[in-house]
Amino acid sequence: MKSGRKLLAGALLAMMPFATSPVAAADAKPLKIGLLLSLSGPAASFGIPERDAVELLVSDLNAQGGINGRKIELAIYDDATNPTEAARGATKLIREDGVAAIIGVSTGSGTLAAAPIAAREQVPMLAPNATISVTARDSASYPYVFRTMSNDLVNTKRLYDAAVANGAKKVAIFYQEDAYGKDSAVYVKKLAEERGTPITDMASAPLKSIEVAAQAVKLRGSAPDAVIMQVTAPALGAAFVRAAKQVGLDVPIWGSMGLGQKSFIENSGAAGNGVRLVVFGNWDDPSPRQAKLAEVMKKGGKTPQGFAELIATNGLLAIVEAARKINGDITGPVLRDQLEKLCKVTTYADGELCYAKDDHDGWSADALTTVEIRDGVFRRVN
Repeated sequence: MKSGRKLLAGALLAMMPFATSPVAAADAKPLKIGLLLSLSGPAASFGIPERDAVELLVSDLNAQGGINGRKIELAIYDDATNPTEAARGATKLIREDGVAAIIGVSTGSGTLAAAPIAAREQVPMLAPNATISVTARDSASYPYVFRTMSNDLVNTKRLYDAAVANGAKKVAIFYQEDAYGKDSAVYVKKLAEERGTPITDMASAPLKSIEVAAQAVKLRGSAPDAVIMQVTAPALGAAFVRAAKQVGLDVPIWGSMGLGQKSFIENSGAAGNGVRLVVFGNWDDPSPRQAKLAEVMKKGGKTPQGFAELIATNGLLAIVEAARKINGDITGPVLRDQLEKLCKVTTYADGELCYAKDDHDGWSADALTTVEIRDGVFRRVN
C-alpha cells in the first residue's frame, strides 16, 4: 500500500505483502478490530456503508491469508447516533471484545465521547470525522485518535473560498447543532473576519430536525449572497434546501462534504439542483482509485452511497499497514506507534495518508473535489 504500490484491478489494494511474514499463520493470534458506528439513527446513512465496506475488504483480506498470517476479526457496535451510547460501545469493544483498534465513531460528537475511553485504555481510534476538535493536540485523547479524512479546517476553508470565488461578498450560515456544526460554523466566522467578508446571519437546527422553514426565513431576511450549510445529515440538509426554495431564499447554497450522498439528492428533489458541495470523493464521477472500491462494493452486492465507504476503508487500511510492520503481539500502544510512522500510503481515496507524531489528520486538500447537483447526480466542477 505504499505510494507506488499498484491497486489491484477490480479488487483490493495490493494485499499480497500482508500475507507473508516470519510469524507462522497457525500460531498467529487474530487481529481484533472494533467497528463503533451509527447503524441506526440520523447518522445511519454513514454508519451502514462504513460497516459494509470494511466487512467486504476484511473478507477479501482474510481470504488472502490476512496480515502476516493473522486473520482479522471484527466486533461491531451500533451507537445509534448517540454519544452516550458511543462511550458505552467503546468500553464494551475494548474490555469485553478485546479489540486492538477501533474504527469510528460515525459522528464527531460520538468520537469525542468515546475517545477518552479509548485513550485511557490505550487503544487507537481511527476516526471517520472532519470535526475539528477530534484531533485537537491539546486534548488528553490526542495520542490515540487518528483522523481518516481531511480535517474540517481544510474542508471548510475550501468550501468558503469556493463560495467567495463564485461571487459571494456576504454569507449566511446554516449549521447542525452538534460538535461538527458548531466547530465549523465558528471557523467560517473566523475566515470571514480575516477576509473582510461579512456574515449576515446564522441559524441552526438539531440533527434530527426536518422543519427548518423558520431558519430559512431568518437567513433570507439578512440578504446574503450565498448560504453555507455546515450539515452532514442528508435529511436535515435536504429539509433546508427545500425550505429555502419555498420561502424565496434564492441564492447559491454551498454544502459540506457530509451531504455528498445519494440520499441528499433524493431527499432534496428538484430543490437540490444547483447546490454545490466540496466532497471527499464522488461516486457519480469517480477517480480511478475510487472506481476500484466501487468494483469491490458491487462485487459484494453493495451499491456505493457516499464518502463513508472511503473514510472507513481508509481507517482499515491504515491499521493494516501499521499492523504489517509488527512482529509479535499487536497491542494498542505498539499499533499507535506504528500509525504515527505511516506516510505516503495510498488507499482508495485521492491524495495520500500521512501521519506524524504531531499530526494525526491524515489527508490534505488533495483529496477534495467540488461538485454540483445537476439532474439527480453530482457533476464535477472544475
